[in-house]
Amino acid sequence: MSVMVEVLYKSPSDLSREAILSERVGQFGGRLTYREEPGDLGDGPVCLTFEFNEYQKAELAASRLRSQGEHVEGPTTYGD
Repeated sequence: MSVMVEVLYKSPSDLSREAILSERVGQFGGRLTYREEPGDLGDGPVCLTFEFNEYQKAELAASRLRSQGEHVEGPTTYGD
């Protein structure tokens, strides 16, 4: 079973912010597996999907990011 957490932030893209988020998530065993840009009009959020092997670690990472003011969806399980 895999677990995912999505972090959304208002566009425009901010690669330094994404690097910091990836580092923070990596401390809990998560890794960036998908990055979605805003639509053609640039009016939506940037969405980063991080994958974890353990639900508890995903939950800890999500909680930490929320406490730092990030918009986090999940964690959610998927797969086998």
